[in-house]
Amino acid sequence: MKNTFSLVVVIIFFVMLFSVANKVKANSCQDPLGSCLQCDERCKAKHGPTGQASCDNRNQLCTCYYTCGPPSPTPPHHKQCYGGTGLCSSACNQNCAQKYLGGSGFCESIGNSRLCKCQYPC
Repeated sequence: MKNTFSLVVVIIFFVMLFSVANKVKANSCQDPLGSCLQCDERCKAKHGPTGQASCDNRNQLCTCYYTCGPPSPTPPHHKQCYGGTGLCSSACNQNCAQKYLGGSGFCESIGNSRLCKCQYPC
């Protein structure tokens, strides 16, 4: 009886583990956003408040993890374009969103200047 109970507990544990693992895989997407500058702000601007940014310090690359739906049968090809709005300010992300449809902004130092760069789908 004791062995049967232990076996049932182990089986229940594995069923729960695999069901949770499948749910996490099905609802988690990632989006590489390039430079780590303002990584979290760009992630949330592009994928909403549920977006969780992660910066790889070794390669200085930003990745955004967000909740997504089931994968589409033919994933769309999204080309990313870049533009700018001049000198960087606290409204860089907002300025990019206004200037480019679906755009998000981040500040980048080029020489002695800090410029507002925009990334947007094209």
